[in-house]
Amino acid sequence: MRMRTLTSYAVAVILVLAVLNGIGWLAWNPSLLHNLNVFSAGFILGMLGMYIAAWLYGYHKGAG
Repeated sequence: MRMRTLTSYAVAVILVLAVLNGIGWLAWNPSLLHNLNVFSAGFILGMLGMYIAAWLYGYHKGAG
C-alpha cells in the first residue's frame, strides 16, 4: 500500500518539527522554544490549509 504524496509530506513535516521541538526543549532556551513553537504552529496551519484546498478543489498527483 502506497501513501499519498500529501500524507507522506505531512508525516515528514511532523517528524522534523517534533525533533526540532525536542532539541529546543533539551536546550531549555525560552526564546528559542517560543520562536520554534510559533514557526511550528504556522507550518501546521499552512499544511492544514493545503489539505483543505486539496479536498475542496481535488488533488492531482503530478507526472513523475
